[in-house]
Amino acid sequence: MKRVIALLIIISMMITVLVSCGVDSDNNKTQTTTASNETTVDSNVLTVDIEPMDESLAALDYGGDRVVTILARSDKEEERFNRELWVEELVGDPVKDSIYNRNLYVCEELGLKDIVQVEAEGITELQQKVTIMVDSGDQTYDIVAASVYYGSSMITQGLVYNLYDNDIDTYLDTTKPWWSQYWIEQAEMGEKLYCITGAPALTLTRLMFVMYYNKDLGEELQVEDMYTVVDEGRWTIDYLNKIVSDIYNDNNGNDIKDEGDRFGIAINHYENCDMFWSSFDMGLLSKDEDNWFEFSSRDKEKIANAFEKVFYLIHENPGSFDSGTSEGFDIARDMFAGGDVLFAPLHLEYAESKEFRNMQDEYGIIPIPKYDEKQKEYYTYAHDQYTVFTIPKTVESPEMSGAVLEVMAYDSYRTLQPTYYDVVLKGRYANDPQSRKMLDMITTNFKLDPAWIYGQPLSLPAATVFRSLIYDGKKSFATSFAKIEKTVPFAIKAIKSIISKIEY
Repeated sequence: MKRVIALLIIISMMITVLVSCGVDSDNNKTQTTTASNETTVDSNVLTVDIEPMDESLAALDYGGDRVVTILARSDKEEERFNRELWVEELVGDPVKDSIYNRNLYVCEELGLKDIVQVEAEGITELQQKVTIMVDSGDQTYDIVAASVYYGSSMITQGLVYNLYDNDIDTYLDTTKPWWSQYWIEQAEMGEKLYCITGAPALTLTRLMFVMYYNKDLGEELQVEDMYTVVDEGRWTIDYLNKIVSDIYNDNNGNDIKDEGDRFGIAINHYENCDMFWSSFDMGLLSKDEDNWFEFSSRDKEKIANAFEKVFYLIHENPGSFDSGTSEGFDIARDMFAGGDVLFAPLHLEYAESKEFRNMQDEYGIIPIPKYDEKQKEYYTYAHDQYTVFTIPKTVESPEMSGAVLEVMAYDSYRTLQPTYYDVVLKGRYANDPQSRKMLDMITTNFKLDPAWIYGQPLSLPAATVFRSLIYDGKKSFATSFAKIEKTVPFAIKAIKSIISKIEY
């Protein structure tokens, strides 16, 4: 059965947004890639009609006896990492079944015997496995899937191939909409690209930050309709600070601000700080004429002012509850689901949680606030644990690894991403059309600074001047920024020197 879905609401999201979110950093305009506007519904799974794969890919046949091995990280508690690339069998879950069927599709299209996944217990073990493989000339893993934060360090260690060379680009086409075009632009190092993300990385979608708000509590407190505030461009950090300041109430009467009270926002003083770099449209790095990074102080004054506003929100606003470090996301989730918090900035994946599914109050989804009303767009940040793909430099067939990634991305774009977005989020948990519209806008405007892609080699400069200071409750922004003004240019120079000597 076929149904036409509104182009601006659904297709811009499912076809372009989730995997090819392009933002022109010069003029702040979102670049979109057009595609078919028809979606097929079959057994509760959506598929999107898009351009066919390249004929050269369709003609490939590896003989039916090749097994492709993916090395990936394990997350046994949450499963959000290992369930994006491989599942053992059909289980009746739309998303997991889409992953299973996608891998079958890749095998059928390329004439492969199987795709298997080897899980590493943590990033240290993953890097050790890749290092041992490369140092010994082994060919065990055809593809490595790591978080962007840790994956970038494998580049400077000389463990992975340039995806624009080594026959990988014979079939891996980084210009296709199933790869995140804006991300690629930021990740390129001169004329080289060593890792990539897009449609197969469901974590890229799951780990985007959104602002959940309790609609019922908002009505009770006579808060202005937040959809209207967002639509009119008035949803800013100043608006947020003002609105939450009067909402605190000592519900349990113990004269202590704790989880049993009512708050305007539950926010943690650690990872929540990172999202403001994108939502405020700020950055530390730009690209020079050779497409290489250079440190830029263009946003220094804005970053300083933004720091003051975020510091006030987390540490000084009487309506804020500091839920702690990254573990505090679950605390914020529980407080919000319990109806005691108006706003909760959390990953999009929390819409899948049983706490949100069982929530008595009706909630809405809006973007993270802008810096000010002069800023035209709302922008989205994805936490730095989303997956990127690399190809170790000792693989048996770099060409085949590239082909597998390309077909996997194509079918993820065609089936997996629409299934996750529409069936899981829109069809089940986003209960009102306005929140659905907000989701489209939020994920369309995914944006990040290269300092987050290469955070580890650069010693996390963005986190240093926001997350670390707010974590410690310190206001020494000027001193901290002065340090990175001195150190980051040297780090960039060192990385460039390393990359320029790598011939693969």
